[in-house]
Amino acid sequence: MDGRRLPLSIVTLVFGAVSIPLAFARHLCVPATIMALLAITFNLWGRWMLKRGRGYSSKSLRRSILGFKFALAGAACGITIWVRCATNVLLS
Repeated sequence: MDGRRLPLSIVTLVFGAVSIPLAFARHLCVPATIMALLAITFNLWGRWMLKRGRGYSSKSLRRSILGFKFALAGAACGITIWVRCATNVLLS
């Protein structure tokens, strides 16, 4: 059972990692936040799949957890930049 990959673990990692640099582009902060929220959702779904008793590889689990951490940072950055742009705190 060590060879099975957790579903969407690579997608979680990629969405989480890409959401951080996109959050700092003013016009892409909302898509970055959406990608981060999707990565968080995929991670939670993966944890649910793990609790159902299926065995997955430790590498796949680490990838999913790292993507989750990136997604938390990307969501925080995206929401912060969006609020600062919406309130005109950032100058043009």
